Parts: sequence; structure tokens; C-alpha cells
Amino acid sequence: MTDQPKHRRPNPSAKFSSQAKGSDGVIDAIPEVGSRPSKKQRSESSDLGQVKWSQERRLQFVDFRLQWEGRINRKDVTEFFKISVPQASADIALYVELAPGNLQYDTSSRTYVASASFTPLFESSGPRQYLSQLLALERKILIDEQTFLSFRPPVASVPIPSRTIESTTLALMLRAIAERAMLEIRYQSIARDEEPTRYISPHAFGYDGVRWHVRAYCHLRKGFRDFVFGRILSAGRLMATIIDPADDREWSTYVKIVLTPDASLTSEQRRGVEIDYGMSGGKVTIDCRQAMLFYTLRTLNFEVNGLPRKGERQLVIANLKDIKPFLPNPGQA
Repeated sequence: MTDQPKHRRPNPSAKFSSQAKGSDGVIDAIPEVGSRPSKKQRSESSDLGQVKWSQERRLQFVDFRLQWEGRINRKDVTEFFKISVPQASADIALYVELAPGNLQYDTSSRTYVASASFTPLFESSGPRQYLSQLLALERKILIDEQTFLSFRPPVASVPIPSRTIESTTLALMLRAIAERAMLEIRYQSIARDEEPTRYISPHAFGYDGVRWHVRAYCHLRKGFRDFVFGRILSAGRLMATIIDPADDREWSTYVKIVLTPDASLTSEQRRGVEIDYGMSGGKVTIDCRQAMLFYTLRTLNFEVNGLPRKGERQLVIANLKDIKPFLPNPGQA
């Protein structure tokens, strides 16, 4: 028997050519500008180690466009980077040399199109990076000129109020962390009525998916706490501190959470959950700092005791007994 011809991706140039002109550019934080190929990719393309950063970024651009739009030509490169045609030709030629099986030249459209066997050369061309770039654009964290996309699909995200973070406060917090210093702040607590002026020794930032907080030693309450940036009314002078960030055991301790589908689901439903969460063998393990465990449980629709919230029956924590010593106490956060 003769081998069946391999299924080839239809020529995407027709699909995107009409949308590329004058479209609202798109991508998340510019494919992690300056991100490097993986170790495996470097071993396969050692020549890339000799490429200058500016040219490597252009190679990322070629890789990204091929991955998500299926096409690339010299004009795309010259217009985006404001470089000469010979330089763009050299960049594409180098990409062909590094990843010869990734593209082929379509003489009818005079465009390079992604081959059916295309494999991204850079990790920055991955789906997570692409979607995070779309989100950053939709939330106006980035502007079109900071992206690699010429085609932008309609995107919507859950609208949330903008959390206030003063640039002066953030700058002082960064300086305090860098210099291992204590910082005077005025903080409006929601959990209890306390003197707004206090001293903290910050050492890290945390993000719960909605708001940012700073992880710091509170000299008023004698322990490491989370301080929501939006509730810091002002930040003042820096002073010397004897606090060692290594003493924040909850920050340095990692907890392994093993997630599995709820046993009450049908086999088809369990399969859907396994695919959705990228499970292998019916489970997936995530590593979480103990200090972030409260926020992680909340995001995954669990109560602070590790049980699913009422009405939720997609996931369960298979190793709940093992992680119980690390669960947050009521009111701790």
C-alpha cells in the first residue's frame, strides 16, 4: 500500500492577508522580548547563541507570525522594525537556516508560509504567551505597537475595578526590597481598626489574579503579613532593618497540591476536566508557596479548609490530608 499523503495546513496567507492591512496589532507583552530558546532548542541550533539580541528579537517575530498567522514576508519585518529590505532578507534567511522545516515559499503570494510540520523555535511563541498578550492588550496594559500580531481577534475579559497603586509607593517599596530596608507606611486595614502608621520590612510581591500585595514583616504585629498595595495610603522614609527575608517560612515553604476530577462526575465529564487542566494519569500537581495558598484555593473554588465550595464539583484535592498542616487559618489572610 502506498502511504497516504499527510494532511497539510491550508495556505493561511489568504485568510490573513486581508486582515493584516490596517488591523489592530496584537499580542501580549511582546513575545517576552529578549526571551531565549530552551536548552533543547539551543543544542539543536547552537548558532543562535552567536546572534545579536536585536536580530534574535526579529527572529522571534518571524517565529511568532508563522506560528499564529501562518505567514511572513520581508515587508512584515521591514515595517515593524523599520529596517532595510536586505536586512529583513538576511533575517529570514537565518531563520530558514535555523529551522529549515518550519516554512516554505509560496510563489503565488510571494510569501513564506508555515509548513505542516512547523515547530516553534522560541518558547515565546507558545499559546500561553499569545493569550496573555491578548489579555494585556484588552486591558490596555500594552499598546498595539508593543505586539507582534497584525491580526487581532475580538477579546473580552471580566471587567474589574482598577486597583490604585501609587508610583511613588511602588518605587519606595522596590528600593526597600533591594536595600533590605524598613519602610514607614500609612496603611488602612480592613480586618481590624489599627493605627494607620506602621513600619514594615518588605521582601517580595504577590498577585492573586486580581490585586497585588507586598509580602513584608510587620513590626507592629511582629510577623510576616500581606499588605494590599491599594490600601497603602502613603509611604515614607527608609530605615535600617534586622529582618531577614529567609525567616518568612510561609514564603519559602512550597506545598504540592494534587488535583483530580471529582468522583461524582461521569467518565466523560472526568475526561473533560482532565483535558481542561492538563492532567496526566487523572491528576495534576501544582507547587504553591504556603503564603499564596489562601489565594490559590480561592481561585480554584476551594474553601480555606480545602473542600470544594458549595455547588462546585469539578475538582478535589487528592492529598488534602497531607496539606492540612499548611492550610490558612480562618481570618489569617
